[in-house]
Amino acid sequence: MKVTKGAGLQPAMDWLIAHPGELEDEPVGQTLGERPAGESIGSASKDQDDQDEGEIQDGEQTAQSLQCNDCQKLLRDASAAQAHATKTGHVNFSESTTAIKPLTEEEKQAKLLELKQRLAEKRELRTIQDKEEEKTRERIRRQSGKELTEAKNQMEEKEMQKLLMAKKKEKEDDKIAKAKIKAQIEADKKERAAKREAAKQVVQAQKQEEAAAEAAAALAASKKEYTETRLQIRSPTGAPITQTFQATDTLQIVYDLVGQHVIGPFQLMTTFPRKVFEENEMQKTLKDLGK
Repeated sequence: MKVTKGAGLQPAMDWLIAHPGELEDEPVGQTLGERPAGESIGSASKDQDDQDEGEIQDGEQTAQSLQCNDCQKLLRDASAAQAHATKTGHVNFSESTTAIKPLTEEEKQAKLLELKQRLAEKRELRTIQDKEEEKTRERIRRQSGKELTEAKNQMEEKEMQKLLMAKKKEKEDDKIAKAKIKAQIEADKKERAAKREAAKQVVQAQKQEEAAAEAAAALAASKKEYTETRLQIRSPTGAPITQTFQATDTLQIVYDLVGQHVIGPFQLMTTFPRKVFEENEMQKTLKDLGK
């Protein structure tokens, strides 16, 4: 109380907390309200008489308020100073002997109305902020939904492109496979044609060899002298006529023989090679005609 000059209980407690271990030791046996040893009551009365009644000496003023050294604002007590520090961030305070006049009823009502208005403004501001935050959240939600939809559409489009590419590749593979099959078929056709051509050539070669052999045999036979020949004559109607003729017989003899079996006009001919005998050849011998 001495250090804080009787400012009150709260300032004294604040000083004690801020200055632990700095209390001055009191004389032994001295209690609150007692005079120091050797000092008489009379002396105290004398000193008291020396002072004018009700006069406050320098340094004896008591603190009536607190002052913010940062903004020079007067504060009623330590709780008001703490609220002011929390609100403004100011930390430099000092005691003031200036007493703060208590508020009248009108001022209290005005302060209360102002406080209510501030609270209403804060509520309104909070409502506006909540609406803005809700709008922001809704915008973010819509944007997220839009982005999610776009991402889903892009994914579906990519999947569709993959399917189209896979189908296209499948078609190309089918086309290539069909082309290979077609080429294989053509190759097989060509191979079979080549085989048939080779077989045909072999057959032709065999026929040529046989023809050559027959020609050689015919040539060898033609060199042999034959005196008789056996002819088989066929007519469109009737049985074949088989007769042996002399090589020196003429074609007229053969014609006459056939005339005995055929009714009506006719001609003599060979089948292979095909040859029709004319009237001027009737007198030639069978030998001359090669028969």
